[in-house]
Amino acid sequence: MELTAVWALLLIGGCVVLGLVALAAIAERPRRQPRPDPAKLRAAAQELTAHAGRAHALAGRAAAAAIEARERLGEAEEAREGAWRAQEAAGAVFQAAWQEVLAGRAAAAERHAAALDPELVTAGDVEGAEGERQRMVSRAALSAYRRGEISVQELREVWRRASDWDPEQVERERRAERLRAEEGAARRAYERAALVARQAAEGMYDAEAASRAMAAEAMTAAAEAQEALRLVQRYGGKGRKTRRKG
Repeated sequence: MELTAVWALLLIGGCVVLGLVALAAIAERPRRQPRPDPAKLRAAAQELTAHAGRAHALAGRAAAAAIEARERLGEAEEAREGAWRAQEAAGAVFQAAWQEVLAGRAAAAERHAAALDPELVTAGDVEGAEGERQRMVSRAALSAYRRGEISVQELREVWRRASDWDPEQVERERRAERLRAEEGAARRAYERAALVARQAAEGMYDAEAASRAMAAEAMTAAAEAQEALRLVQRYGGKGRKTRRKG
């Protein structure tokens, strides 16, 4: 914050220096115009001086706002980078879990194939034969349940085992689904962080443009106020000397 405050002071000080240079140039301009009314000059000088003070204060606030906008952009970019790393990590973990799921499914398919008739396996009808086997077991279990030979819990157990139910594979599937959801949440978090960073960048550009505009306005207002005061001293002073002589 100390460096940014110094930067703001340097900016305002630079505007003052530029204003003084501009005033020096204005004071040396040749004038060929009628003698102005001192009262009007003093009123105009007071108004211009007040405007210069307001412009100077606004320029200071605009410079401070630009500094704050730049700091917000830095924080937003840092948050965006962190969200990107979190998304990448979540994606890598999910992909590893998904490969385990695929490996478990492949192992189950091999076990199914080994239990089938060799002729069916060589015929390439592994999936169809396995499905038929499961349907036969399920129908037999359902018939036994209807006859009252097994309970509903036993029926469900038969159905699970008929499909080669593997608790470890079930856990792998559940873990993969959970990690998929976490990856999606990390991706959405990154998208939100990226949006905030874009908005912060736009805000910084606007704040810096406003700061430059207000600095220029403050410099111009200071030059106009100084010129008005110089005219008051020039023409107002001559008017007082004339009244004394009279």
